[in-house]
Amino acid sequence: MIKQLALAVFALLFLVGVTHAQTTCNVASGECSLNATGITPIQSNGAYGKPINIVFAYAPGCPHCEALNRFMGNFSEKYVLKVKYLNAVTNQSLLTAYFNKYGVPQSDWNSVPILFVNNTFCVGDAQCETLLTSSIEAFSVNGTPAPVPGIAGLQKLSVLEFTGLALVDSINPCAFAVLIFFLSTLFMRDPAKRYRILLGGISFALGIFAFYMLVGVLLLFGIKSVLAVTDLKSTYIYGLFGALTLVLGALYIYDYFSKGEPIVKIPARWKPRLMSTVTNLVSIPSAFVAGILVTLFLLPCITGPYLVAGSLLKDVPMDIAVLWLGYYNLLFILPMLIITALVYTSFTSVEKAGAFRDSNKKNLRLIAGILLIIVGAFILLQMFGII
Repeated sequence: MIKQLALAVFALLFLVGVTHAQTTCNVASGECSLNATGITPIQSNGAYGKPINIVFAYAPGCPHCEALNRFMGNFSEKYVLKVKYLNAVTNQSLLTAYFNKYGVPQSDWNSVPILFVNNTFCVGDAQCETLLTSSIEAFSVNGTPAPVPGIAGLQKLSVLEFTGLALVDSINPCAFAVLIFFLSTLFMRDPAKRYRILLGGISFALGIFAFYMLVGVLLLFGIKSVLAVTDLKSTYIYGLFGALTLVLGALYIYDYFSKGEPIVKIPARWKPRLMSTVTNLVSIPSAFVAGILVTLFLLPCITGPYLVAGSLLKDVPMDIAVLWLGYYNLLFILPMLIITALVYTSFTSVEKAGAFRDSNKKNLRLIAGILLIIVGAFILLQMFGII
């Protein structure tokens, strides 16, 4: 009898512990969207103190959101509560802007309920109830400003990671080799018309930009679709690509020290067709097409950092994410445009540019590898909440 009673008490304590441990719903998995019932806004009739402005992010059918809403209703008879309700399912873009402004960890971006109040935030009904209970009096005495969203996009640290990945991609020896070969072919066709080098090089780089943008949009669509239709957590995607970044960095560094052929490269059997494509498409109008086709050949050599960059945009609204992709690709083609301008102005020659590339391609791989290791380490540290 005593043993059965002890087991019953243990089971009860376990259930209570589980109930209190689970204080949020996951919007991405849809675990709380059991019905379409929204939250009934509380009516504040209180007159004590100054207005307390709150933004309440919830999901329809979330029991923790409903519990927090009922708890807040207990204060509505005394205090002046001005609550703005934000549906986390239908207002993801606006909610992301709040996340960025208030520094909400990405591991909590799919969790509700969330309150934004007095330049701080809380996640989960238990944490928010604690915050309100301990601070409601001070909030009322001083009043709280209306929470405002920031700019929807990447957090500061992710911007540095994103830029680092773009720079790694931009100094890729594979892309340099093809550009220099293309400029050399243009120059040999008509040495007297140097403007062809400028226009052809720009058109070629824009072709690469356009196709790489398309690849990026498809990549983003794929990542967001996987997150939308599976229970896979966003943080797992983040960690996976962080590990991939470290592996890529290690491969680049290995290529630097290796005396053999580099691991990250264009397959040898593709090179004849690649060079043939560049040779046959050297007019200014066709240079854009050449850039698109050449990018297909370059994908095995250049897409590693781009895949990781796509993972950084997984929680950013699609329209904003496309703008970030544009920024990435401008950085990617920037060295190509600079080399084109230097050759056009006779600051350097195609031969010297080619010689510089050949003598420094190992150094470029080392620099790329170090940058990737740094970015990968930052991604994993963010994932585990260390930074």
